[in-house]
This record gives sequence, structure tokens and C-alpha cells, in this order.
Amino acid sequence: MGVLKDGDVSVSVTWEATEAWVLGRYRVTNAGKASLYLFDRLYQTAPSGARTVDADLAWRWLEADGVYRVAKFVPQVPVGWKVESPEVAYARALPAGGMLEGAVLLPGRLDQALPYGVAPPLAPVAKIKGIVLSFGFAEIDAAAEPVVLGKDEAQVLSLPFDWLITRQRMVSSEFAPLAVVMQP
Repeated sequence: MGVLKDGDVSVSVTWEATEAWVLGRYRVTNAGKASLYLFDRLYQTAPSGARTVDADLAWRWLEADGVYRVAKFVPQVPVGWKVESPEVAYARALPAGGMLEGAVLLPGRLDQALPYGVAPPLAPVAKIKGIVLSFGFAEIDAAAEPVVLGKDEAQVLSLPFDWLITRQRMVSSEFAPLAVVMQP
């Protein structure tokens, strides 16, 4: 534990935008000497409580100066809130020296969707100036035994929230200039 250094984990992404959708194809590379969990699998929850992994899903919001943040991570429970089941992104294992690929799919007219249904920090703008993609990750630790869900390419790892939230670090892509319309 504690083997990864700043700069060991990096994100590259290519964006493609049409009127119907915005697609980001990403690659997360681990140049470090420790294996890690990449929290890049969010899920939809049905009214029954059943969770369905949606590999393309990401949280997203507008930040200062027209920067649109797209993120997959384990969010803190908002201050003062009590929740029965915290939002927990599922993970995939990323070995030392390895890389993982994936995608995020957004609507063509960008919206804002934050964990726990929290209101966006800023009102939408006519067009964003660019996008940044961020991920949560943590070094694999034998003290946190993951629950394996799914099979083969659809396999994800579920880890305890209390462990995740205290060990998660963040990594982001470079700013990508992209002028896309937002929903009012």
C-alpha cells in the first residue's frame, strides 16, 4: 500500500460530438508499480432497488469558465444527509503497468447530473468551452475484499463504501476544447 506516486496514473480521451450525442473514448494507464481499482462503472437503480451497471454512464456538471466536468468516482454523502445506501461506483482492476479502456456517452445537448440528485453548482451556458474527464481510483489492498459481480467483460468489483471513501484518489484528463450546446 502507498506504492503509487503522483503521475503514475493517467487518462487520455478522444471526444466526438454530434447533435444526438457526445462520446468520449478513454484509456486509463497505470505506469506505477502497484495494482489499483479504477472506479469507472456506475449503475442505474430500478424502483425495485436492482442495480444495472451502465459502463457509459458518468456524472457531469458545469464548472467555472465553461468547463464541463465528466466524472466516474465514489462521491461523498452530502453533509447533513443520511442515506440508506451510499452511491458507490463499481471498480475494475488495473494491474501495474496496465491500461483499461472504456467510454462515456452523453446527450447531444449536455445536461447536468450529480450524485444524490444534488443541484448543479452553476446554471447551464449556451455552449461549453471544453471537457475534462475524471476518475476515482485506489491501490488494491488485501484488507478490502471485493465482491465480484457479473462475468467476463461485464465483470465489476464492489467494495465497501467506508474503505473506498477514505482511500480514493482522483486523476483527470487534459482539458479538451469542445463547444457543445447545453440544455437550458
